Amino acid sequence: MVIDVGRAKRVISGPARKALNARDQHCVWPGCDRPASWTSGHHLVHWIHGGGTDLPNLALLCYRHHWMVHEGNWQILRGDGGRMMTIPPMVTFGPSPRGPD
Repeated sequence: MVIDVGRAKRVISGPARKALNARDQHCVWPGCDRPASWTSGHHLVHWIHGGGTDLPNLALLCYRHHWMVHEGNWQILRGDGGRMMTIPPMVTFGPSPRGPD
């Protein structure tokens, strides 16, 4: 059975989703334990940026954390040893910094 279709399709196939569920088992956001049935597949390197639909580029995220990545400007990446890491959005306060006067 074909599991990996690379960039042929953006949507995660049934066999790939089963493999993703078996590997991740729940939302991979650190500290989140929402079950796989409450998640959707997320491309770590986004499809529009050349990311494939292969298992190493996929992760399960619950609705809240998927929203945080796509709409809240958070980043999630797989670090050494497969551990997931999150990077919060950059927040600036006040006017844009100026160069030296």
